[in-house]
Amino acid sequence: WIQGFTRDNVEFVDNNTVCYACGNHICFLNLETKTRNVFPSPGRSVGALTTDCRSGTFAFSERKLDPSIFVHTFPELELKNELKAGNTPLDYTSLTLSDGGPYLGSCSSLPDYSITVWNWEKAELLCTQSHGGQDVIYLEFNPLNCLQLCALGTTTLTLWNIERCGSFHLLKPSAIQLPEIPDSSSEKPTPTSTKDPNCISQILAALSEVHETFNYTRQPKAAPVTPSTVCWTATSQLCVGCAEGYLLLVDPESLSVSVLFDPKAAGAIPELKSFYFQAVALYGNGLIAVGKESVMHCLQSKETQISIRQTWELERPVTTAVVSPNKDKLLLSANTGQIYVLKTAHRSDQIEKILDVHSGNFLSAAMFSDKNICVSLRDSGILQLWSSGGTCIASLPLETEVINVTCCPIAHYAAVGTASGKILFVDLNFEKQLRLVHKVHLYHTAVDHLVFDQEGRFLLCSGLDSHLYVLDGRPSAKFAVLGYVEVPGRILSLSTQCVARGEDVKGLALCGSQEDKKNEGSCLLMFCLPFKGIGGKKHIGYIKSWSHKSRFTISLMSLCKSLECSSWFSYRCWCLFSATYIHHTRRFNQTAICNPWGWGAQKMFGNHILLQSATDVTLLLCLQELCCQRRCHSKRLGGIRSVSFSPDSLKVVTTGIGDGSLLCTKTKKVSLIIFKDNLSLVIMKRCILLTVILAEDADIAHFKSRQIRAQSIRTSFISENPVLINLPVWEEETPVSSKKTEETEEDNKEHAETKKELRDTMKELREAVHKMMLENESFPIKQFNLDVEEQKRLDAMAEEEAQKVKAEIERDILEKQYQRDVLKRECWDSMLVKPRSINAFHSKLAVQNYPLKDRREKELEDIRRVQNMRTIEKAASKATDSALMFCSIICCARNFNLQLMAQRKDSSKPEEGHVAESADSEELSALLALANKYLYDQFSMQTVEQRVNQIILIQDLIYSIKMAFNSDFDALFKRKLKEIKIVDDRNKNIRDIMLELDIEEELWEPRLTDMEWPERLLVVEDSEIKAEKYLTPEQKAEEDRLRLEREARLAAHKDDSRERALKDMMDGVLEVKKVDILKVEIFPPEFSLTKPPIQWSEEEKKVYKEYEKNFKELTEEKEKYKRGLEFEMKKLHEIIKESTEKFDESLTKLFEKKVKFMATIYQEELKITYLAQAVRKVEEMNRQEQELKLKLEQLLAQKVKTEKDLMGFKDMVEQFQFAYEDIVAEDKNLDSEFRKEFADLPKYVTDQLYKLFKRRPRVQRMRTQSVDDSNVFRQHCLNTSALDGLSQTLAGMEESDAPENMPKGVTQFVWEKFCAVRKTKVESEQKIKVNGLELAEMQAFLQRRLDEDNAAQEEIKQHFEELRSLRTKRNQHLMNPMILVVLPQGQVETSSVDLTAETAETDYILINRSVVDNLKEKIRRVAEQKITYMEARCEVRKDIIQLEWQHRVLDKKIEDLHEKKRELKMLRLSKDDMECLSKKDPNSHVLEKISKMEKSIDFMKQTHKRAIHRRMKKLKQINKKISMTADSTDGIKKNLPEMETSVAELRHIYEAAATEENEAAERDERYQEIVHRRKLEDLARAKSDELDLLRKEVERLERRNFPSLDQM
Repeated sequence: WIQGFTRDNVEFVDNNTVCYACGNHICFLNLETKTRNVFPSPGRSVGALTTDCRSGTFAFSERKLDPSIFVHTFPELELKNELKAGNTPLDYTSLTLSDGGPYLGSCSSLPDYSITVWNWEKAELLCTQSHGGQDVIYLEFNPLNCLQLCALGTTTLTLWNIERCGSFHLLKPSAIQLPEIPDSSSEKPTPTSTKDPNCISQILAALSEVHETFNYTRQPKAAPVTPSTVCWTATSQLCVGCAEGYLLLVDPESLSVSVLFDPKAAGAIPELKSFYFQAVALYGNGLIAVGKESVMHCLQSKETQISIRQTWELERPVTTAVVSPNKDKLLLSANTGQIYVLKTAHRSDQIEKILDVHSGNFLSAAMFSDKNICVSLRDSGILQLWSSGGTCIASLPLETEVINVTCCPIAHYAAVGTASGKILFVDLNFEKQLRLVHKVHLYHTAVDHLVFDQEGRFLLCSGLDSHLYVLDGRPSAKFAVLGYVEVPGRILSLSTQCVARGEDVKGLALCGSQEDKKNEGSCLLMFCLPFKGIGGKKHIGYIKSWSHKSRFTISLMSLCKSLECSSWFSYRCWCLFSATYIHHTRRFNQTAICNPWGWGAQKMFGNHILLQSATDVTLLLCLQELCCQRRCHSKRLGGIRSVSFSPDSLKVVTTGIGDGSLLCTKTKKVSLIIFKDNLSLVIMKRCILLTVILAEDADIAHFKSRQIRAQSIRTSFISENPVLINLPVWEEETPVSSKKTEETEEDNKEHAETKKELRDTMKELREAVHKMMLENESFPIKQFNLDVEEQKRLDAMAEEEAQKVKAEIERDILEKQYQRDVLKRECWDSMLVKPRSINAFHSKLAVQNYPLKDRREKELEDIRRVQNMRTIEKAASKATDSALMFCSIICCARNFNLQLMAQRKDSSKPEEGHVAESADSEELSALLALANKYLYDQFSMQTVEQRVNQIILIQDLIYSIKMAFNSDFDALFKRKLKEIKIVDDRNKNIRDIMLELDIEEELWEPRLTDMEWPERLLVVEDSEIKAEKYLTPEQKAEEDRLRLEREARLAAHKDDSRERALKDMMDGVLEVKKVDILKVEIFPPEFSLTKPPIQWSEEEKKVYKEYEKNFKELTEEKEKYKRGLEFEMKKLHEIIKESTEKFDESLTKLFEKKVKFMATIYQEELKITYLAQAVRKVEEMNRQEQELKLKLEQLLAQKVKTEKDLMGFKDMVEQFQFAYEDIVAEDKNLDSEFRKEFADLPKYVTDQLYKLFKRRPRVQRMRTQSVDDSNVFRQHCLNTSALDGLSQTLAGMEESDAPENMPKGVTQFVWEKFCAVRKTKVESEQKIKVNGLELAEMQAFLQRRLDEDNAAQEEIKQHFEELRSLRTKRNQHLMNPMILVVLPQGQVETSSVDLTAETAETDYILINRSVVDNLKEKIRRVAEQKITYMEARCEVRKDIIQLEWQHRVLDKKIEDLHEKKRELKMLRLSKDDMECLSKKDPNSHVLEKISKMEKSIDFMKQTHKRAIHRRMKKLKQINKKISMTADSTDGIKKNLPEMETSVAELRHIYEAAATEENEAAERDERYQEIVHRRKLEDLARAKSDELDLLRKEVERLERRNFPSLDQM
């Protein structure tokens, strides 16, 4: 039996059986009975696996170099064929079998990644396609079309169509374009370049990077979906599930893709929005969708809508879903080792678990007890028990990282070694309830080896350290440590031997070095464990050992016993050949036994020797001459990890490395087990009888004696160790512990008084110690250092830590110093011209130089080479007339450029116009003139080499310009240093004057900045360091010595009488100083201070007058001297200011010069950029040309091959057509020969037979069933029971050949002859039909090849055309260089009418400036004449308008006079006038009227006041609004310039963009306005006439109704 699950695919092999790969075997699981069968692989391990239920076959590949594919039948398990291809050197990644034909598809891994189609029935390779399956993970044939294959890749989906032409097959791929979804990945950052701009290759590389970056940013941010699973539908369409949750439907004919489900759509199903399609399958007219979550959906489709019909909650996530052939079961498998089944026959939604095997690798396995129970240990920390039939009895999770396991040979417990250095002991007495009973912690590293001796007395364990511990094997002794063995290195292998009971146990260890990780060593260590009985004391302590150094490197080792009962051990070593060396344990004598396979030996019960190969996964079991072998595990995955025999040696258990399998194999008496590369069981026939004899005589007798002895040992062990069954679970309370607690309580009661006295004594001691501690606080700490050695150790430890910190700091300082040196060497020392600047004295102006590196020898060599080449070219150009003519043409074409340059430079003209107009200094002109001696003319550069040479020359020119500027810069910098020194000297004089004048004022002292003197940045001053300087003891001693010397010197000079006298008498100076007149003072006479002026005598008065005169003179002299000093100080200030201002002027000129140099340099660098771009473009065209040539060569080679194949196809089709025509002719001959065959019969009988000859039985045809086209997920309806047409026809003909259908007059002989002829005719017709279909298929295949040949011819023509156009484009690019013309500012005239994107910067015409100036002068004169004419016209027009205005004024005056005349005539008297005239006293009337008027005036005043009050309120409100409006106006005024600018720009744009249509529209609009105005004028004139008529009518009526004063 075998256990394990490799997480590969699980496939149906029939309706009730599934198969899956497990290690080197294939397991067949019956879903009904849940029984398993194991089929060993005939090859090396099992790779890809596939099945075909219709044909009852399964195929799998092996894992080795140049692997094979094996095809077997089920359930016979017979090998049908072995498929082997020479183009698959490593492995197959996927296999698939077709349902409708004998086809097998395979996909190989690197290096070819080929897709291959086989005919497995004939073991024939039909067709293959290299590099077609690079990322293919799954292959599947179309169930309805065996000539269509789907290949699912990690990111791609490809359909492969198999085209046939007779026996020739061809694979044609069709890639499916999957829909794209927005990609959220971040954009590629823009690369930054820090390269030297003086290198042409780096310039070209930088331009290429910019071009690539530009192309990258233009790529769309979208990525196709990732297909994860596929399945074929009933309509031969592909249903594709994607990792992003999309569900697609692919049509293989049109290669169109439709989206069935979009998780990002608005109405998407919530359960499927974040669904990952792990697997899909058609089941129950629905689509089963399995995701990464523990859920499964059944989807149904109606038209274009997807809905969930049913959902199942699973126990854990599953990875595959497979439907049985009869469509009644759905198989689900998880990669954790579980298999589930959903059955529709029971109409239940319950999912049944069929298999539950934990996944993961087995670390070790061991057999114990007579029941042959197996104990296994997985890498997940699970301990499992397996029955003899392979059923899992129990499991125990240990919840720790485990390494190995071993079982006691005489007791039911197991020992487990862990990675943490512990040994766990597990009780196995109760098989259903495993329990952890004890732990022993021995190592701080992993426990590598655990070995029991044959009688279970000792347990040997080893780790990574140099100790091998021996533990007591008895549970009653709690597995105590008995002793240890010191080993010289890491133990690689460990073995024990106990020959007979009561003898010592011998041990052998193979040791290797601790540093070497290989499992190889050369040191053999032998030791002996003394036997003192099971119940005796067994503490051993240190165990002596003997070592032997082998001259070979040993990889495997074990101990065995020879027939002479002497102890021997054998090992295998690596050498030129593999050999097994046998050493005697006493003398270490060695005997070499030649072993071509290279086995390691292991002793079993009896005389059997187990040889294990280290390079392979084969175990060899030998007995004398007997040898049989069998493979267990895969060599490619690592081979065998562990081997264990059962106590009766009839079963062997092996675990593999990486394959996750546990294999148990029975060993019968005549079939001893061996595991080797070879898959066949090899048993030598001549040794079978010998094996039986040995097994019956000596071997059986010895074995029985061993069994009897083992049984006695086991009985005594159990009798002496009853504790194992009662041993408690780890950390669990037991009756023993409770009994101990009771005993402790009784002991406490018995000795209570003694314990109380001891407690009192301890209390007194504690108080005394506390008192002593209080007293010790006043003592120094040194007196408490009682442990001097500990103090020294602590001091040494502290010193060691300090040294480590010091070393780390020194290393950090060294790293920083090295980094400083590297940076200084790269960025400072390598500079020929250091970066420096000059700052102005009185402004912020700063001028920097050009930092330059010294040019390499290669650059100088290139410059010399180019200059020599240019000299030769110029000499050759002068020697030929054609070159002179070409130069004259160039000169004529560049007249305009030369005229522009002549405006700036009149002294000299260059030979070839390459002068930069931006620099007009003599030095720059000289440099440019010198450079133009070698520079190419811009019109003459026609090749790439010339452009590269031009770049080199321009770079040399730029370098020369920078060096010229740096020379001027250095001169000015030296001048500044001199100026600073002069200013310092003058400041010293000014400071002396200020000291004499007693003025405290801060002087201006110029200093160099760090940018002007950058060398200071590389030197750290002591004043810059803020931290305290660390001094070593040697430096401290030197400082103390210098300080003492300085103090002694000061003490010696302290009592120097000479210096003291000099200081007292002459202020410490020997020279006579000039008298300071400002310090001279004249003191008044003494009597002037003691006497009043009245008491002075005449003499005293004269003295006082003399004093006043002298004091006045001294004061005047002081003032004069002071004014002189002030004038001198002012003059010094002015001189300083003047000199520094002159320097600033020089710096300004240097700055202007640098601006011109920079303009020239930028212009030349622009030329370099254009030239480099042109070179890069030509190189890109050359690369495109090479690619086109290579592709064209491939196409031509493919065309030749295609034509050759096409000729073969044509010959094949012609031959088949000739054969088909022969068959048709033979069929016609059968018709014509029919009557000849029966010519002896009567005519009516012949006619009747001919009718029967032409009659054919009706063939039953399957009716087309109506299907629901709206359901995309309906199941396949494959009718395998329907017979083909020929079988039905022949069956019908057999019925027609019955004797009862024989016509009258025909004998039996004639009827049989007739039946034979008719059968021949039917077979001929059927053959014609089949051959006709095959001929049509071959002709269609030939037509497709012809179409492909024509398409290839067209593609070749297209490539030739592209190559020709590319060459033409390259030549045009070389002959059409970009010319840079330097124009002064303001000399470019552009059109402002038609400014488009295409012509805004390219369409210009170079003309002579005089033409433009003459045109402008003419325009100016014409404009002046027009202005003069317009001014005169305006004056005349102004006079006319003035006269018209005067005329109109006079007309109005006349009208006013006429109006007044009419008013006088029509004057009327009012009632008041009549009353006033009628009264006699008009004054009273006037007074009365005046009083009324006064009242009305008062009322009006009041009303006016109220109105004023209202107006004032309104005025305040208006003022508030005005203030608010003013604020908003200020804001608008601030934005007004910008708005005016934008309006002006828009108006300019609008005026510039005006077209003829707009002008026509404006003319029409103006015309309409004029017409409308004329109409309005006519209407106004008519209305005016009507008003005149009405006015006259009113006047007539008034004259008629009112009297006139004239008549009165």
